[in-house]
Amino acid sequence: MANMVRIEVQDQFGKWHKLTTVANNPTSIKMGLERGIKTQLASKSKKARAVDDKTGHMIDMLQG
Repeated sequence: MANMVRIEVQDQFGKWHKLTTVANNPTSIKMGLERGIKTQLASKSKKARAVDDKTGHMIDMLQG
């Protein structure tokens, strides 16, 4: 099974919440991050990040 990436969004208090899990490829990650910053949970912070599901390392971050 391929590595999976967890898309998380930051709420107005700075806490990160899991939104979804996507495949570890650039297109899926980009789409997941873009969808993340449009959620109501991220409406204040406008931040979403992609985290490797196995290692917990941050792969990418989007700030809108």
